[in-house]
Amino acid sequence: MLRPMAATTAVTAAVVVLLAGCGGDDNKSDSGTDGGGGQSTAPSSTPSAPQLQSFDPPKAFTAAAAFPVMRSAKPGSQTKDVGIVGPTALTTSNDGLTGRNVAGQGETWTVPARSAETVKTLGTTTPMAVKLDGKEVVAMAYVQSDEGNGTQKPKGQVVFQWIDPVEGKLLADVVADLSATLGPGEGGSRVVNQAYDAETGQLAIGIGALGDAARKKAGEVFTVYADPATKKTSLVPFVNPAGVLDGTIVGAKGDNREGAANGTIVQVEAASGKVTKQTPTGLDYLNVEAAGPKHGYLAGHKYVKAPPGSYDGTYDNLLFSVDIATGAVVQTKSQVSNENDASFKCWSDRAGATVCVGNQNNKDVEILGFDDATGKKTWGYTDKSASRIIPTITTAFHGVVYAQTEAQPVLMDAKTGQDIPTATPTSSDSTTPGSTPTDGSTPTEGSTPTEAGTPSDGADPGSANGSDMSLYNGKPRSPIDVSPYGGVYPQEPGGSNYSIDSLMIVLKATA
Repeated sequence: MLRPMAATTAVTAAVVVLLAGCGGDDNKSDSGTDGGGGQSTAPSSTPSAPQLQSFDPPKAFTAAAAFPVMRSAKPGSQTKDVGIVGPTALTTSNDGLTGRNVAGQGETWTVPARSAETVKTLGTTTPMAVKLDGKEVVAMAYVQSDEGNGTQKPKGQVVFQWIDPVEGKLLADVVADLSATLGPGEGGSRVVNQAYDAETGQLAIGIGALGDAARKKAGEVFTVYADPATKKTSLVPFVNPAGVLDGTIVGAKGDNREGAANGTIVQVEAASGKVTKQTPTGLDYLNVEAAGPKHGYLAGHKYVKAPPGSYDGTYDNLLFSVDIATGAVVQTKSQVSNENDASFKCWSDRAGATVCVGNQNNKDVEILGFDDATGKKTWGYTDKSASRIIPTITTAFHGVVYAQTEAQPVLMDAKTGQDIPTATPTSSDSTTPGSTPTDGSTPTEGSTPTEAGTPSDGADPGSANGSDMSLYNGKPRSPIDVSPYGGVYPQEPGGSNYSIDSLMIVLKATA
């Protein structure tokens, strides 16, 4: 039986108390220089506000803010993803990265993706939490086309950025010129996969080729690598990255078509692009599913023809974990029926475990857990289990799997697959009532704002730093990204306000 994840649903009143009086202007204009280095800076003095607590990993949340993300006037610039790094909730778009403090403290900041009007962003990564000089930062990458200006020819490029999550300062950036390898004007169309080394900040991004000329030279998917320490980049053709660690990349190589049987796991020296190890799988299709700290995770299948006298063939559905440092491969056979091909999706908890879910005919049929230290399967069950269902996983973080069932959000232990009991928010949280409300929604006396929910300083009800809790639908969902300070997930805007592209619901960690 899956246990529900604790969350406060009717929290608007308490949120107003938390956010009232915190500075910030969601419409603050961006500042900075060309080269993607623009940013807005935090005020010189920190606003007086309750200190934000952290829990590693968080096991209970309360809805703290609802940020409307306005629709861009530029075609193709709508919001792509939401994320969280440290105490900063993030929204990404083709325009750039925007950060807002989980508790509404400080100012909203934006770091633009492009350096000139001639540059068009075609694809973005999701925010990645990595370290730069020992400090946690946000890493981003953008696939772009530059139409050229002056005497410069058009080119394809990937822009990499490493950003301070608190102040929004651009700490490092580097541009990979794709056309230098693929040919004049050639480049990429989208981000296919992303992998990162959390300790060094190195990035390996899988890019979909744009045009036949690029595909001929680099394949349908190729890898672009960047190192913030050396400011060096490289292009690795025909490889879809599944992990990067201290200058070494592992990934998948092959045609990914029926009958190809050439799916191969490769290990690559990142700076030079030299393939140092190859492990053929014999599969027709081989896809990257997740990148853990020590292992990359892949899945694939191959059609096996029916024997003479039989009409129905079968499928080999396999998963692989590959040690990034050594290239050693561990193979795991799927437990599900081999009558159909299976697709898998995996989530690394960024610490020591990875969880995968298998799907057949649009139905989740298997869940598996792996130890990232060894790459071996440690637990799993199928949809045939008599007592358990397979939840819809949304993310994983530091030993916890965050998931959603039809009834509510739930938590699972990433190392064992067992349900995690519901946590009770800590009484030390200054924004949480000293005891759990008796009716499950109304805060106890002393935490209720003034009449009609209006803060004493006259701020708009339910609004601070751009947050508008009146837009929150009150239905808690499992976060799609988590940090020790909270989580985030997107919500459809609803209503008839077509100027709002989406909503980012910010969850504050309470236990």
